[in-house]
Amino acid sequence: MLNRFTCYRKGFLRLHVSGHGQERFLNLCCANQMDPWDICPRGEGIECCMLLPHFWRIRPLAKKAGVRVHVLGRYGAPFWIRRSRKREGLLLGACACFALVYALSLFIWNISFEGNYHYSRDTLLDYLESLDIRYGMRKNAVSCEDLEDSIRSAFPEITWVSASVTGTRLVVRVKENEVLSSVPPKDDSPCELIAGSAGEITRMIVRQGKADVTVGDTVEAGQILVSSALSVMNDNGETVRVKYVHADADVYARTSYAYRTEEPILLRTETPTGRRRLRMTLSAGRFRASLSIPAKGELWNALKETAVSFGRWVLAQAGADPGAETGAEQERPVWKETTQLRQLCLFGDFYLPVYWEQTVGEETVFYERPYTEKELKVRSEYINGKYIENLLQKGVHIIENNVKILKNGLSYTIECSVTAEEEISVSRPVSTQDTPGEEMTEGT
Repeated sequence: MLNRFTCYRKGFLRLHVSGHGQERFLNLCCANQMDPWDICPRGEGIECCMLLPHFWRIRPLAKKAGVRVHVLGRYGAPFWIRRSRKREGLLLGACACFALVYALSLFIWNISFEGNYHYSRDTLLDYLESLDIRYGMRKNAVSCEDLEDSIRSAFPEITWVSASVTGTRLVVRVKENEVLSSVPPKDDSPCELIAGSAGEITRMIVRQGKADVTVGDTVEAGQILVSSALSVMNDNGETVRVKYVHADADVYARTSYAYRTEEPILLRTETPTGRRRLRMTLSAGRFRASLSIPAKGELWNALKETAVSFGRWVLAQAGADPGAETGAEQERPVWKETTQLRQLCLFGDFYLPVYWEQTVGEETVFYERPYTEKELKVRSEYINGKYIENLLQKGVHIIENNVKILKNGLSYTIECSVTAEEEISVSRPVSTQDTPGEEMTEGT
């Protein structure tokens, strides 16, 4: 079965075969590997399609089958070129188009990155800019091996780089290190642990230092939890010296949080009016062409605003008060616009410096109305969810969560109370200066 591209490239004809040996003619064509297609009866004969190279070989077959063949139509590139041979402008335009596309294929028109998570696209593009690698440069000026070495040297978190040029696109694939590139040094300086917030101790694990509290104790913010001072005793139970260590422990406590916010009693709501406007922009280098389709009635509103402004100016020149004549201004609708930018791409990775921008604007109006019970509940759940999310990011384990909604005249009060369990110990350095009757250890 021939594909459509082959048919148009070689050219084909629509034929009408008449006579008594129509079936024999078709069998002879198939036996000589000249398969006709799209065969259908038409009047006293049949119609079919056949490639142009095969058509020149059917005369002896038609004579042998006793049929007559008439050409109904000619299609494909050979016939189009023959009809257009006298149109010099069309031929020159086609040649110029192919020459322009070939010239553009010698440059880089798109740069993409894959596998980058720690380093943003803008950061990598700025670094390529410092290496004189930018949009519009020649492809043969890009050394992929040097680019790979430079990126690995400049960004220590990137462990693997692959750069390649396909079509008019520069593709940089990277793989970032998932572990820390360096281990922070261990801090052994003397310090103690204090409570970062008030709460009731639920569990604690002391690895180094002396615990000053036990499970079940209620502590206040700033109270010492694990002391850094360790007393060294002799055989008589007397303190020989005091050793200061780097206190290390996990102290968990039951804590309480409260959050309160005010919400207006009226909800400001936006509603689309159904009016839309469209702006399409085609840009290629410095050339930029735009086509705007205004919304229904927008031109008329613009003319009215112009007339009102002109009337105000005339009244102002006459010494009258423009506001008294025109009345109070109302809140104007707001246009929300969404823009899509696309780059012209041919054959997969063959990008061209031609961009198509489409901006769709939708008119919305704002008004205020009272909250419904469902909307107020959703709003309170949203505020509470945001508050809980911030606590979870700090490693807080939520035990109990309550939300209350109170109406206070012109506003709603949303109160959130949370009972949680969290690690409350905070490190605080201690002074190791000599005190009477104490002997300092080495390194202190």
